[in-house]
Amino acid sequence: MALVTFLGTGGGRYVMLSQARYCGGIWLDLGPQMILDPGPGALVRALQFAKDPRTLNAVFISHKHLDHYNDSEVMIEAMTDGGKRRRGSLVCPENMLEYLTDYHKASTNVIAPKPFDEFVIGGVKVRALPTKDHVDGLGYSFTTREGVVVYAADTDFSERLAREYRGASVLILNVIFPAEAEIHPHLNTDKAVEVVKIARPDLCVITHFGTQMISADPDRQAAIIERKAGVRTIAARDGQTFDVGGTAKK
Repeated sequence: MALVTFLGTGGGRYVMLSQARYCGGIWLDLGPQMILDPGPGALVRALQFAKDPRTLNAVFISHKHLDHYNDSEVMIEAMTDGGKRRRGSLVCPENMLEYLTDYHKASTNVIAPKPFDEFVIGGVKVRALPTKDHVDGLGYSFTTREGVVVYAADTDFSERLAREYRGASVLILNVIFPAEAEIHPHLNTDKAVEVVKIARPDLCVITHFGTQMISADPDRQAAIIERKAGVRTIAARDGQTFDVGGTAKK
């Protein structure tokens, strides 16, 4: 079984500071244990939702914004037994490395892929994906026996990028703004509709909600995407787990 658990569904500085939604990132149990974008509170939320950071095999960061990397070093500490054992992997864009201490980088295997680079962690094939106009960040695709998980990360709309998401069992989109609200370079509900129309995943899960998105009701925004794109779409909740096969669990 391959599982995706949301340690938080908040995004942007104001939600991060208010914790109207948690910002702990996304935990992947794909055989190897991985965390995506461990923002503020990732350690606390992992423990709250019964995930043991000491079992981690990899820490993934998409880009150098605080709500995406704040707890990355504490997760590396957990993964490496407080730095006593060099183990696991840190995966992040090259421009992220200057934000992390030499001590933490030395305690693990550092992978700084370019867009479209491929590598394997614990038997899972990982492909780095570009983002559109967002501080040279990276999305990631994970291929497992149960299916493909794609995390688009923070990005603007790109038809070419949307085609890269094709074949996903679960497509995770950071949709920070609701319909008719837009700040470049992020997805809003309208842009997410266009992405999903092209990508055609089995399931789209939206997350990383800003203040306006929370006020507009993420469930309603997910329903708009599902109705217009014709693909099952769910707004993630803090602590929610999805089976890569598409079955939602509480």
